[in-house]
Amino acid sequence: MYYYIFMPPEDRKTKRLYEKIKLKIGLLGISGEMVQSTPLRTVEELTELGLTKGYNTIIAIGKDSFINKVAHFLINISLAQGKEDITLGAIPIDFNESKISKMLKIKNLDEAIENLRNRHLEKFDVALIEPNKFFILPIEVFKNKPFYCNLSTKSYFIKTLAEKIKITPSLRCNIMDVRSIPNFFQKATKFLLSAPANDKYTSSFHAKSFGIESNELIPIQIDDEILAKTPIKLHTIPKLLQLIVPRDKISVRNNWFNFNN
Repeated sequence: MYYYIFMPPEDRKTKRLYEKIKLKIGLLGISGEMVQSTPLRTVEELTELGLTKGYNTIIAIGKDSFINKVAHFLINISLAQGKEDITLGAIPIDFNESKISKMLKIKNLDEAIENLRNRHLEKFDVALIEPNKFFILPIEVFKNKPFYCNLSTKSYFIKTLAEKIKITPSLRCNIMDVRSIPNFFQKATKFLLSAPANDKYTSSFHAKSFGIESNELIPIQIDDEILAKTPIKLHTIPKLLQLIVPRDKISVRNNWFNFNN
């Protein structure tokens, strides 16, 4: 059975959507215990309660930032309790804007719920912001004006004036630099960086760990949820979290077999 954690509804539309989700879950025979976080029942408390009750599959329903928060607590608590093979499922409530829906390749509510019924599992990379903040979705280092910052890996160093920095859980870093000329890091490490032909201001690199420093506190966030502020140190942990994903679809439209030959 599944343990469902709902994000607090922000309006009547979301409440109606939750009722629809509960009905569809029941009709598909994948009902389980359903809880909703409140100021008196935090996401951390509900996640820990679910694991204590013996559930090994936690389903998060809500916005991307809420789903990432459930994943963060799920990883932290399961590691502390020495639990293995803990699984996370997700039902985003805004498919047009949701990063988790793109990550899981689900386009609508029906696909998301059907995905839970099929229960096809795949392990995904997770990133850690020291000391104990995990994220499973791309994060952004961003403020309302360009900012100076330093990024350093084990072997390389970059100093840049950036508009925004995007970082994936596998620690691929995209830097939107406001300057029109390559920075020193680009010149020194061209083999590590790539710049799209239509965007000469963007450079990228990939590392197992790196740090970001700045002379001011810059928010690190998913959507409007602030996870941390600079300075930070990040590490990627390959295949740490098991997620419920859709089964691969194989097209056989052009593959005809003639059994009479």
